[in-house]
Amino acid sequence: MSILLFELLVIIVTLGILTYMKTSGHKDVMKKFGIMFIAVLLFQIMSEPMWINQNLSSWAYLYGNVSWLLAFGWISIFFLSFLIVDSGFKKISEKGKFWLYLIVATILTVPAEILILKLGIRSYADVLSQTFSGLTIPGTLVPIEVLLAVPLISALIIPFYKYILNHWN
Repeated sequence: MSILLFELLVIIVTLGILTYMKTSGHKDVMKKFGIMFIAVLLFQIMSEPMWINQNLSSWAYLYGNVSWLLAFGWISIFFLSFLIVDSGFKKISEKGKFWLYLIVATILTVPAEILILKLGIRSYADVLSQTFSGLTIPGTLVPIEVLLAVPLISALIIPFYKYILNHWN
């Protein structure tokens, strides 16, 4: 897969998820998208020194290492997690759903991380890679630490998103 094809795929998947949400009765889809975009973007800005996002087209970056395109990828992962958990586990409490969101987001992120590592879009800063155990997810280049990092990242972004969404008038 080429970088341009990856970039187009991320945009198409994101638009597809937003279209699905709109046509399946979800309310305030663009408001939700905007809030999640801000949540992901804030995290990307704060964590920018930890990873190196490179080789995307110049139009895919907001500044430096921060990519709106990769933010769209994260938004797709989070919205897919919400759609899967909310439709499949309707009777579970919000607290229970939170833990399921983290699990589903992690499961969805691993193949995406495999792809962006393979394409040379993502690498890890020395300050981060020096802390890795050296173990990878079997059959991949993905450090095993991703299985801890994704739920931690998600545990910051999802509550921020949910709080703003529920308190924005």
